[in-house]
Amino acid sequence: MSLKVALVGMPNVGKTALFNKLTGSFQRVANFSGITVEKKSASMKYQGKVIGEVVDLPGIYSLDATTLDEKVTKDFLLQKQKEVAANLFVLVLDATNLDRSLFLAVQLKKLGYPLLIALNLIDEARRRGLEIDLDKLSSKLGARIIPTSAATGEGVEELKRYLFNSSDDGKVEIELTPGHQKLFRSVEYVSDVFNEVDSILKDVVISPLKPDTLTQRVDRILLHPVWGVISLIAILVLTFQLIFTWAAPLQDGVEAFFGLLGEGLAPLIGNDILRSLIVDGLISGVGGVLVFLPQIMILFLMIQFLEDIGYLGRATFLLDGLMKKLGLPGKAVLPLLSSHACAIPGIMATRVIDNPKDRLITMLVIPLTTCSARLPVFAVLIGAIVPSISILGLNLQGLVLFALYAIGFVSALLVAFVFKKYLPQTSPSMLLMELPPYRIPKIKNLIMVMLNKGKIFLKKAGGIILIISMVVWALISFPQHNGEATIEDSYAAMIGRTFEPVFKPLGFDWRITTALIPAIGAREVVVSALSMVFAIDEEVENFEESMSQVLVNEFGIGTLMALMVWFIFAPQCISTFAILKRETQSYKWPWVMVGYTFALAYFFSFLVKSIIEVWF
Repeated sequence: MSLKVALVGMPNVGKTALFNKLTGSFQRVANFSGITVEKKSASMKYQGKVIGEVVDLPGIYSLDATTLDEKVTKDFLLQKQKEVAANLFVLVLDATNLDRSLFLAVQLKKLGYPLLIALNLIDEARRRGLEIDLDKLSSKLGARIIPTSAATGEGVEELKRYLFNSSDDGKVEIELTPGHQKLFRSVEYVSDVFNEVDSILKDVVISPLKPDTLTQRVDRILLHPVWGVISLIAILVLTFQLIFTWAAPLQDGVEAFFGLLGEGLAPLIGNDILRSLIVDGLISGVGGVLVFLPQIMILFLMIQFLEDIGYLGRATFLLDGLMKKLGLPGKAVLPLLSSHACAIPGIMATRVIDNPKDRLITMLVIPLTTCSARLPVFAVLIGAIVPSISILGLNLQGLVLFALYAIGFVSALLVAFVFKKYLPQTSPSMLLMELPPYRIPKIKNLIMVMLNKGKIFLKKAGGIILIISMVVWALISFPQHNGEATIEDSYAAMIGRTFEPVFKPLGFDWRITTALIPAIGAREVVVSALSMVFAIDEEVENFEESMSQVLVNEFGIGTLMALMVWFIFAPQCISTFAILKRETQSYKWPWVMVGYTFALAYFFSFLVKSIIEVWF
């Protein structure tokens, strides 16, 4: 498999969607730049045979790259690593935005790259009346052009057939000098490229593209400085309402499954310790977390829906002004929004920020955004504290969940403002992005993304949950006296009581403290740890409902509110620490992150508990 094909193009031209069609992979597709921050590769088959490797490069507007994700593509194009050079470059152009797309095409043509051009979104361009002379365009660019639509599959087979018949002998060899980077930035060079683009468009466009009137009409509302913000808040409130409403029956099913599984296996295991390990440790521990998987997957579904329809880019545009007032660039919105699924890809997505200081500050505050791993913890605590009543037709629990997410996001902005005072900006940073037309999401794409993200969550968290569940079970179940264990005399209690004095001012006893310790591995296992602690202590079987009741009985509202606030600010899991160390190439900033988030969590938890005890 020596043929290597590289997909290159601007952000938001359907490049990753085309990659998925060619390879059968399922990379994340989004309607704003900055999602593909590292090159992805997969094998491609045609007529049952593997014909080569396809590399999906991050989007790039021109060879004058400024951000880290663009530099990944530039380094590949400029052959900084000769051993990974490609045999052929497939340049993906946006047929609905030819004037912008052709700039990169002309640059690559001037360097002598052997190109195959996929003119993507051709179906949408035809609907809007665009007619172009493909033969003339092919002659102007010196490359074969294949009209494609990653959404409908048009042109994909023709593209595969062309690649199947392509030569895989040798790599692309382009003679580049240090002076090329200066050339790419020169006014004369840029002006020359723009002039050539204008000349090509005049020659090849038969019927111009009609304006997208639907997008323009909708944007008058959704991008309005007042109605746009109101719409954004309404959309987010609705999202969290659906998380509680749609997930409830699915969660009941998951609970019933693990309950029946435990009841069915228990009589089949004769050894008491082994039975306790499997039923009370593995099934109770893993089931206590997976019961919240429906809520997490619905969150992924809603995020993907907003991406596919073309709204998240507009949310970024709306928040750009606020971000700049607080000292962050508009591009920071993208990582902050994506961090609501997981902080790790959010930190990696900061590569779209060209200013190093802005990027560092954004990475440091990302842990304050509420990731999906905190959702199970919030769900249990909300169930314990907040009654399930309706206010103006909205579920109060859903409103509280929205408020928790909002507090996290606003806190990230305020902390960024403080960091900005100590890490002053060295150069201005501007938001440059394409706002795509509104598109009807593909149901298959939404479902596949939801299932794929759920699968990733299970892979990421499943192993950790399994291991930590076994460790927590062992700590709770030993030492044994006369063949029996008591939670008060267990190793878990010893560990919890060791750290209890630190957390006692917050109202956290040794049981909560013990549950906080495995959160270092993964936040969601706090629920699993609490489940096992109270399953042994209180013989709790139905976790989601019973745990909330147990927490209310065992702890006051002040302690539970303090615990909820703790998880808004608390230090992130060890994986986040590791990825921040990798991205900053330093241990200093991960420890800064841990230090300030711990301080915020402790201070505000203590403050909330104290206020509630005084007032109530």
